[in-house]
Amino acid sequence: MNALKRLVWIFTSPQRVFDDIRDGRVSWVQPWLVGSVFYAIITWFAMPIQTAVLQASTEMTSEQIDQQVAMIQKFGFVWVLLAPVGMFVITFIVAGISYVTVAMASRAASFKKYLTLSFFTGIVGMMGQLITCIIVRMRGLDNIEGPEDARIGLSLRALAPDSAVARGILGSFEFFAIWSLVLVVMGLQRIFGMTRGQAIVTAVVLWILYAIATVVGEMTGAMG
Repeated sequence: MNALKRLVWIFTSPQRVFDDIRDGRVSWVQPWLVGSVFYAIITWFAMPIQTAVLQASTEMTSEQIDQQVAMIQKFGFVWVLLAPVGMFVITFIVAGISYVTVAMASRAASFKKYLTLSFFTGIVGMMGQLITCIIVRMRGLDNIEGPEDARIGLSLRALAPDSAVARGILGSFEFFAIWSLVLVVMGLQRIFGMTRGQAIVTAVVLWILYAIATVVGEMTGAMG
């Protein structure tokens, strides 16, 4: 029950979640498990979309497309089952890199509490991916004629020129991603007593990591 309450609170009353983290009433395990469920659902929703994008590809031969589709159909359930592991590894690495700024700014810094905060704010960030998958599926997979049809305008990506780097950078200014970074700033202030400026530095580091990942994704997609 507390897990469901905190899932709602992180969107509606985040200060209550931050207080629970600060006072040790919740550990990283709870948001990790909740986030893993979200990650598994996103993975499951995205697989038919990836298949439709592949089938619409004009840069691959029919044999290559069939091989890729077969791989998704054969091993897709494995990716869903590995969602908890993927969720943990990604969040742990990103939190570990950005924790340096937290440790430098606050004597009350605790990696376990920061990791807990990272899992909670990550849930908010994943909502954008989930909503995108749902909308694309509702539009119909038959309407997908290329990678761009699998994207929804929740970011500034549509304003980018014809450049993978520019699309990646502007794509990192995504509504739910920015929302999660705002929560990071609020959480760091509430949990560790950091100043707003110190908390923003950490959020900027997180955004840079996210922007790099987005740019790499765009460049990989551009290369087919």
